Amino acid sequence: MSGGEHVNVFQGADTGALRQTAGTMAGGAERIDDLALRLGSLIDSVTWAGPDADSFRADWDARVRPALFERGAQLRAGGHELDMHAEEQDHASDAGGGGAAEPSAPPPLPTLRGPSAASTRPAPSTPLPGGGAAFTRTASAADVSQQIGEEALAFPETGMELSPPPTDETVTVGEGHELAPDGDENPFGIDDDGAPLELAPDTSYEVGEHGTYYTDGEGRISYVEADGGGEEMNPNLRDVFPEATYHVNDSTYYRTDELGRTEHMYVPEVIVDRDMARSQSIQSKIAERWDMAGDGTSEPVEFNAGHVLARQLGGVREEINYTRQWDEVNQARSGRDTIYTYESLMADGITDDDRSYSYETFVTWGDEQPAGVGPAHDSEPWQYVPEGYDVHIRDSGEKIVDEHLPNYPEGARFPG
Repeated sequence: MSGGEHVNVFQGADTGALRQTAGTMAGGAERIDDLALRLGSLIDSVTWAGPDADSFRADWDARVRPALFERGAQLRAGGHELDMHAEEQDHASDAGGGGAAEPSAPPPLPTLRGPSAASTRPAPSTPLPGGGAAFTRTASAADVSQQIGEEALAFPETGMELSPPPTDETVTVGEGHELAPDGDENPFGIDDDGAPLELAPDTSYEVGEHGTYYTDGEGRISYVEADGGGEEMNPNLRDVFPEATYHVNDSTYYRTDELGRTEHMYVPEVIVDRDMARSQSIQSKIAERWDMAGDGTSEPVEFNAGHVLARQLGGVREEINYTRQWDEVNQARSGRDTIYTYESLMADGITDDDRSYSYETFVTWGDEQPAGVGPAHDSEPWQYVPEGYDVHIRDSGEKIVDEHLPNYPEGARFPG
C-alpha cells in the first residue's frame, strides 16, 4: 500500500444487528418458557395412572421441564450479553476509539416528551427483599400522562385513582407494632381468617417493605403503594383488597373490583424490563383447560396464566398481574392481533425507536364461569375467567390501539 492511500477499516460490530439479535433471543426465551408452562398444564390435565404415568411425570419434572427453563435462561443471558456488547461498542465509537472498549455504564434513560418532562422509567435503588430492584418514586401518573399528551383514563368507571387520597394521620407500622404482619409472607391489613383489620379512617400506614396503605373515610384500605417482582414475592400483591387502587413499582396502576379481581390496568409510560422475575408455580396453578360447549359441539379451550402487563414490560409476577387468558389471545400464533402482538409492538417501539406509550386494559368479568367458580364458592380472584379485554394504547398521546379481545370462542359455554 502506498503512503498516499487510505483504507477505511471497520472494527467492532453492527450495534443495531446486535440489539436485534438480542431481542430475538429474548423472544425465543419467552416462547420456550411459555412452551414449558403449556406442556406442564397439558401433562397435569391428562387422566393417566399407573407406573408408566408415574415414570413419565417424574422424568418431566426432574429432567425435561428444568432443561427447557435452563435453555430459556441461557438464551436470555446470551441476549443480555449482546446488549452489553452493543453498549460497549457505542461507547467506544462515541469516544472515537476503533477497538474494544472497557465496559461502560448504560446511557441515561430518555426523558418524556414535552416541556419540563421528568422521566418515570424505574431507576434501581435499594434492593427488594430477596433480590430485584426497588424503584425511586418521582412524578405522579397524572403528571406523567399530561406530559406525554395522554387524555383522561379510557375506563374511569372503575374508580382508579392516580394519586394517594389525602389523609389526616400517618402511622408507622414497624416490627413489634400491634398491626405488624406476622412474618414477611403475610400481608398487611388482613387477620389470620382473611378478614380485613379494623383501621383508622383517612390514615396512611407505612409498613416498611410491605408498602404504604391509605384508608378512606370508613377505615377501608382503598389505595396501596407497593413494590413487586423481586426474587421473593410481595404478599400484599398476592392477597389483594377489593375495590382498591394499587400503584406498583411507581410505574403501573391496578384497580380491583368488588371480588378483588384485577379489573383495570394503566401504565402512563411503558418501560422495557426483561429482567423481571417469573413465577412458574403461580403460572402452573392458574393455567387450565376446559372442554367448552357451543353450537352443539364441544372443544378443548386452553387458558394460560396471562400477564395483565407483560413481564418484559415490567409486569410483576404476583397474582395481581395475572388472569386466565385464552391462548388465542395470549399467544401470537392465531395470525390476528393479540395481547402478545400489542406487547411486542410497544417493546420494539421503545427499544428500537425510543417511542413513548401509555397502555390501558379493562378486564370484563362476565357471568359465564367454570363450574365451582364464583362468590358462593369463595373463589380466589385468579380462578375466575374473564369474558374479554379492552386494550387502549397511545403513542405520544395519539391513540393507536382501541380494541376488544374476546377471551373465549363466540358462543362457548363452560361445562357444568
